Amino acid sequence: MAEKKMKKGSGSETKNGKNVAEGGRDNMKEKIAVIVRGWLKRKVWAAACLVLGLIVVPGICLLGITYAADEQRKDVELLSEAEMELLNESFFNGGTDNMNNMLLTSEYIKPEEIDLFCLFYDGISGISGAVSEEETAQLALLDSQAPYLDIVKVTPGEMDAFLLEKLGIGLEETQKRGLENFYYLEQYDSFYVIKGDTGFDWCAVTSGSRQLDDTLVLEYEKTYEGGQWIVTLRKTDSGYQFVSNVRSRKMESEESTEAESDIPKYRTGEVITDVYMVVSAADDAAPMALLKEGMEVRILAEENEHYQIAIAVKDRNGDVTGYVKKEAVRPVS
Repeated sequence: MAEKKMKKGSGSETKNGKNVAEGGRDNMKEKIAVIVRGWLKRKVWAAACLVLGLIVVPGICLLGITYAADEQRKDVELLSEAEMELLNESFFNGGTDNMNNMLLTSEYIKPEEIDLFCLFYDGISGISGAVSEEETAQLALLDSQAPYLDIVKVTPGEMDAFLLEKLGIGLEETQKRGLENFYYLEQYDSFYVIKGDTGFDWCAVTSGSRQLDDTLVLEYEKTYEGGQWIVTLRKTDSGYQFVSNVRSRKMESEESTEAESDIPKYRTGEVITDVYMVVSAADDAAPMALLKEGMEVRILAEENEHYQIAIAVKDRNGDVTGYVKKEAVRPVS
């Protein structure tokens, strides 16, 4: 009987042991399933985050670039048709006595460099400058054609007053370029031009922009001399003063210009704003050329808030180098 009980007990333990083992396996399977489900969830979340990152990050970058470009465009406002018409029919042209046209007769990067002989070749509008017989006789000793040609007379004081009004500098502040081409009579303290022609030329403003500080940058053409020019005007309480007048070195993208450059290739950049000035020095406001949106430039160096860039110019051998603000160019390589 005892043996049977022992066997019965053994059978009961085996049965219970089997149940325990099976229960343990079930629990293990459930734990593994939970681990697998957790692992899969983490993978799914990781993949979702990766996809989201690939979509959102470039979008944010593009938004930032677009915003930067839009902010830069706020610094430059294209002139309206009405403003262009006013410039072409009133501020410039209108008559051969318009002195604003005479301020376009020479090239200067800053007011001090203006050619005074070209500027005052026709005299100063509104100032008679009558020439006496005695003056004519003395001038005839210098030029035998004086009695037969037109004689223009301008005093240093008249020059000084005009320069202060139109350029913001006096005669003594200029480089006195061209002053040696006048005849000068010390007795009358006056400069004279003996001529049979005119220095006046008509112009046509073809495009213009207003900078953030109300400076106007105008592209124009001359009727007789031809070519493209850029004149910069500074806003004053009474109107505008002339800052610079330079030949336009229209810049072309490298895709359309195959000119070889002696300047080695550095980083490249893309212009992200339209109608942007290239200046000759980082601290100079006189434009050398205008950039167009989407153009590719070479970045040669950095100087504070500016890039020194180089780009091919259609009508010149080699490249033109100058400075632009960093926010106008996005480095691409």
